[in-house]
Order: sequence, then structure tokens, then C-alpha cells
Amino acid sequence: MDGCSLSNLARKILQIRFPEEEHPENAWDPPLPDWPTGLPDLDILRDELTAVQKRGKKVVLYGHDDMDGISGLFVGMRVLLNQGFRVIPIIPRSATEEYGIQPDRLKGLLDPGDLLLTVDYGCTAVEGVRWARTRGARIVITDHHTLNPPLPDAHGLIDPQRTGGPATDLAGCGVLYAALSSIFPRWENDDQLLAVVALGSVSDRVPLRGWNRYLLCRFADIRMSRLTVGLRHLMNAWPSRESAWSGAMVRAQITSTIGKGFNSGITRILQFMFSNDQTWCQRTWKEMQTRSIERGYLLGEILNKAMKKKDPQADAFGMILVYLDDLPAGMGGTLASRLCKVYRRGSVVVSRRSDGTLGGDTRSLGDWNMAGFLLSMKHLFTSAGGHYRAAGFSSEFTDWAVLREHLISNIAEFPANPVPKPHIDLILDSLPDPSELTCLSPFGPGFLPPAIKVGTMRYLLQLSTGSPHWCITEDSGE
Repeated sequence: MDGCSLSNLARKILQIRFPEEEHPENAWDPPLPDWPTGLPDLDILRDELTAVQKRGKKVVLYGHDDMDGISGLFVGMRVLLNQGFRVIPIIPRSATEEYGIQPDRLKGLLDPGDLLLTVDYGCTAVEGVRWARTRGARIVITDHHTLNPPLPDAHGLIDPQRTGGPATDLAGCGVLYAALSSIFPRWENDDQLLAVVALGSVSDRVPLRGWNRYLLCRFADIRMSRLTVGLRHLMNAWPSRESAWSGAMVRAQITSTIGKGFNSGITRILQFMFSNDQTWCQRTWKEMQTRSIERGYLLGEILNKAMKKKDPQADAFGMILVYLDDLPAGMGGTLASRLCKVYRRGSVVVSRRSDGTLGGDTRSLGDWNMAGFLLSMKHLFTSAGGHYRAAGFSSEFTDWAVLREHLISNIAEFPANPVPKPHIDLILDSLPDPSELTCLSPFGPGFLPPAIKVGTMRYLLQLSTGSPHWCITEDSGE
């Protein structure tokens, strides 16, 4: 991508998309970020790592069971293990456990003097951090989710949402990568880290702009020979990686294959990323592909059921609201994403947990800030959090009718346009060759595919493993 030659038409689109920039190419493909300016408490993490190594104690990496969190765990383990630290990774099961730092997962593992370092996790874990401090542990949180005061009393909180600026677009794995590569600069250009951070960022649907765009530009130059066998499998599955691709293509071919929750490969993908066993990786990937097909059939059945059960009152306010009493663990977010795609608007999926309480997963399009929406009624939930496009909550409510009334009331009052408006970059007399604009890829949230209007028709650039082409559509491109 560094060597990509921009066509005149591509430059014109960049000028339109970044009208206030003197050099819009730099806004699209920024230079090396100044990571410390966007990462508060970076000095605290540096000091805590130095201190825990001197004490001869270990680092407990507490992650999140999605591709962003697992990618962050890989980053933390690769850097810290090679820097001589003792590291123990923990992956909580958010589909069946309360969101946040759970003491039950740490008992017997977190000792006095240890450093608890979270990954894509922890900015709402007030009680969990308090428990860890009573154990005599040190705690530094790295996260990218929306902050919800009161904040946990950690020794350090590295969340770019505290400072704003370009770092706020980073995924959780990107935050930890930026922090550790700042402390240990020799890891800045590591091919394995760049590959994993690209996958975690694209999977988490964060905006493909700013500092994320820089990371994706670096990812384009990775050397396959420097990757583990497991990572080479993932990169070989990456559609059109060396030419033009979109985030949706990657999620369809890789993220969905791995899956999350019920019958998924999320519990094995960390081992897969580190593995150099060709036979095991081939067998495991084929198993993931088979299970992905099985999950797809199940999801299709659940989607049909959900479409019949969507709430008509929520529909009137532009939101899809669905309650399913028997949703398989871990499939709420996947279902919400699919409903978003079908109806082109924000979706809330609520299901009943094994203890009888209710929990929800949300996904959004348009300008519906899902984290903001949930936090606007945080008094209803035992926990709630996430980011603009994806968030979730847990509740002590056992009566769906009562929780529904609260959700409907807040949907009606929350200021948002949940349906994305189709964008238009240029109005032309005729369609250009689509290959003139593929140099602007990858496309995804924050940087959508080019849209051209010719006469009364709008055309959106479509990418695939074949040739790029124009498609007549009113789709926003998200």
C-alpha cells in the first residue's frame, strides 16, 4: 500500500472526504503515529512492568473472548514472553459470565505483587479491580471502550477515550500494541504483531481511518516467512490481501469461520495463532470451517425466528428489538449483526441467561451510538459497555415485559438517526474504470467504498476475489 500510486480520481475523492486537510493523502495514509500522545498512563505501565520483573512476579493477561480480545492476548504474550516476563493468559466467557473482571477466574492465579494487565477489557470493572487490589496485585487496564464513570480504581487506565484524538479509533488489540511497542520499540515492525492487530481491528469493526489506517498500511507489507504456521493459514484465507479488500470480506472469510460462543473456534484460536504444527493447523482450520457451516444453518433458523418476533413498536422508532428466550450462548452479537445487515438499522437482541436474568447484545449502523444508548440507562443494568458500533449489557431483570418498556421508552427519547444515509463522492457523466479507485482500499467503517452518481443512479464500488465492479444500490456502503 505504501507503493500504491493514486489515480487523479482517487485523489479527488480524498480531497472531498478530507476537505480541511492541506494534504488529504496524509489523513488517509498517516505517517508514524505518536502513540504516547493518545495513550494516557503509558508511563505507569512502563513502571509497573519494570517493577513486576524486579519483584520476580508474573503478569496476568485478562482478555476478552472475541477476535479483538484474542488478538490483544497474542500481542501481550508475544511481546512480554520474549521480554522475559512470566505471563498467564485468561479468557473469560462473556456469553455465560458477567461482563468485567471476575474474581472466580483469578482465584489461585493472581498473587500479591503480580500485575493484572487487561486487554480490550476492564474500563467498567469497578468491583473486579477493587477485589484485585485487596489481593495485593497491581492493575493496569488497557481498553478502548466507552468510559462509564465511576471508573475503576486501577493503578493505570490506558484508554484513548480519555484523551480523544486519533487514538480513539484503535481497537483493543491496537491499544495494547501501541502501548507495548512504545515501551519496547523493537516490536514496532514485528510482522506477527502487525498481522494479528490487522485481523483484530477489522473483526471489531472499528473505523478504518487515522491510526488504524497506518496499521493497515504496515500490515500490507508483512513478510509471510516471518509468521507462524497458524498465522500463515489465516493470512492465506485473507481475501485479496495483496490487492484490494474490504473489512466485510475478511469478516466473512476469517472472523465468521472462527466464530464466537456456541460451537466456535474462539477458545482455540490463540493456540492456533502461536502454532507451528502444520498438520494440527490444517485439521483445526477444517474443523472450524465445518462448524462455521453448522453455525450458519443454525443462525439462519434463529434469524427467521427473530424476524418474526421483532418488536413493532421499536420498529416505529427505527430500531430492531428482538427477545428470544432460547438463544444459544454467544450468538446474540452475531444475530444482532445479521439483523443490522438485513434491515439496515440498529439492532438490540435480548435473551435469558441460565440464571434467569436478561442480557443483551447490540449492533448499529448510521449514527446510533450503541454504547451511548446503553449508558444513557445504565441504572437499569448490572453492567453495560462497548463502543459506537457494538455494545452489550447484563441485567437483574427477569421479567421481559418490564425491561422491554424501559428499552422502548429510551429508544423513543434517544437522539439518533439509526438508518445510514447513502453517501455520494462524485457526480460524473459516466462511470470510471473501477480499478482506478481500488487503490483506496481497504474499505470499512469510517472509510466506505467510493460511490459515484451518474444521472439519477448511484453506483457503489464492489470488491470481491474477482474483478472490482460497480453496483447500482442505495446501500450506504457500511
